[in-house]
Amino acid sequence: MTAKVQEIAPAIEAGQGRRQGVVLAVLAMLFWSTTGPFIEILGKDYHLKPIELSFWRTLMISGLLAPIVWKRQGRAGFSLTRREFWLYALNGIIGIAVFNVAWSGSVQINGTAVASTLVYCAPIFVGLGRWLLLHESVGLARVIAIGVNILGCALAAGAYDPVALLQKPEGLLLGLTSGFTFAVYTLLGKITGRKNKRDDFSMLFYLFLFGCLALLPWGLVQEGTALFSPSLDLGGWGLLAALAFGPTLGGYILFTASLKYLPAAIASLFTSLELPVSALMALALFGRGLSLIQWLGAFLIVGAVVALQLNDFRNNRKSLKAASRNQG
Repeated sequence: MTAKVQEIAPAIEAGQGRRQGVVLAVLAMLFWSTTGPFIEILGKDYHLKPIELSFWRTLMISGLLAPIVWKRQGRAGFSLTRREFWLYALNGIIGIAVFNVAWSGSVQINGTAVASTLVYCAPIFVGLGRWLLLHESVGLARVIAIGVNILGCALAAGAYDPVALLQKPEGLLLGLTSGFTFAVYTLLGKITGRKNKRDDFSMLFYLFLFGCLALLPWGLVQEGTALFSPSLDLGGWGLLAALAFGPTLGGYILFTASLKYLPAAIASLFTSLELPVSALMALALFGRGLSLIQWLGAFLIVGAVVALQLNDFRNNRKSLKAASRNQG
């Protein structure tokens, strides 16, 4: 009996870890879904440009995380191996710096609806990346779930006319870039979690630090020294700090933690729930509802995630039963 328990224990532990990963991914989605009002106010009322907003957010977050890492790990928390350096630098530049600027630019050119649709092409890139880089199996059920998810995102965002996407090719490029770079962040975060023993705060410190260092010369070229003096009053700085330390940092901490328990494609699928959640928040706060087609899209998004989880749950139960029979 003891041997049987020892054999089944890893499968039970994996199931518990998967449930914990789901909770973390959903919480990350809820945090990220609140970024819209902050960004909208900072852009419209304070005329904060995408590069300025991205630079100051990464600077604030890395500045906050530095003393936390020192307190938790001391001097060891600020030493990197050569492999870690390149891994964190690559993800910080692409997954933090380029993603934030591409996403903000996509919103400005395409509008929120089309930009949201394009950024949620990330599950497609993650699904391909996990197969090419992580050598994880991609079953038919997951392929179908990803396809339904993308269809739901397109309907929920209101992008019904493909011709509209081609009228502004630079907007289409930025939108696809935002989806690709978030997929890169997800995949490299999965690799980092597997290969390194650092805690989440240390990992995020280096990601945002490298992101900030990449945004600094980019911002100086684009804005000059005005990068260091954005047109913000005390209220504006408060909003920027709230955005950085609340939805942004909170979302990244939770999502990075979820990658320890979930495959990268599944974790990224849960972030797409942000679309229907944001729609419900807009309805409650501003009285802006969705059309019937957009609600259909929201239903498809939720349905894809639920179906995927049910499929994984059934597979996990089969593994438990198989392990039990082998020991029986």
